Amino acid sequence: MTSLMALDAEAQLQVRRFAAPADGPAVLMVHGLGERGEVFCPAAGGGLAPWLAQSGHPVYVAELRERASASSTIPDITQHQLICEDLPALFQLVAEEHPQQSFFVLAHGWGGVLVASALIRQPHWLERVAGLVQLGVRRVCAQRNWQRRLLLDLMWRRLAPLAGWRQGYLPLRSLGLGSVDLSRQLHDDSWMWQNGGKWRDPQDGFDYAAALAGIAWPSSLYLAGHKDHCLGHVADVRAFARELGGHDAQLVLLRKGSGSSRDYGHHDLLSHPQAANDHFPLILSWLARHAATNTL
Repeated sequence: MTSLMALDAEAQLQVRRFAAPADGPAVLMVHGLGERGEVFCPAAGGGLAPWLAQSGHPVYVAELRERASASSTIPDITQHQLICEDLPALFQLVAEEHPQQSFFVLAHGWGGVLVASALIRQPHWLERVAGLVQLGVRRVCAQRNWQRRLLLDLMWRRLAPLAGWRQGYLPLRSLGLGSVDLSRQLHDDSWMWQNGGKWRDPQDGFDYAAALAGIAWPSSLYLAGHKDHCLGHVADVRAFARELGGHDAQLVLLRKGSGSSRDYGHHDLLSHPQAANDHFPLILSWLARHAATNTL
């Protein structure tokens, strides 16, 4: 079932719900930049969202507000809006649907950075979050390999903004860099953080790193693909986990011969059919273990 949430007169969020046969803790799924919620539930069937729902967890797949595009009427989107408006509204939706239970948040790519930022910004939501599952999530890309030079330095930083100079937005779809176009402001905001910039809000100067000092971070499961050399390199994923401070953190490298049938990359850790046998059960087991110790 799909529903719409109005944030204001010009912006709305879409949420796809997957009902579960059992009443397990709910899971909110948040996609990354240049993506849609379909990354969790491909049109061809399968995917992590329906798989977890069939295993007993009600699942909510979020679509963050539409980026500026040729057909969009929504003004230029900022990272500040996603952190301070979109994600708290999604937390509120799940909390109201399951008032007697804590819930999990599962994110992919940059969506995990946005989720972490929203929880730091409004830490009262941590009382309702049983744990976080972060798939290929890193803030800073510290790699200096050819994949980073091609994808981030050339395509993301130079060619995409140049291609979108006249349109007023980054045409990621036509460039083959994503499934949804991106606003120029959101691109600039995210680039500042992932290129080694301090974890501060470019709109109001809020210091996320400093605010972490007084927060007990929830238990978290981090997954990184062995073939992910740029968007979610395991070293960068590990650095992000450490940046969040001391907490119950489990990092798993999805590598052939180490519990996986193949080496995974940034996107196929969600889309490859073999993922349902390799690491989806690991996620389910982790959720079950932490659900038992995080009840309201």
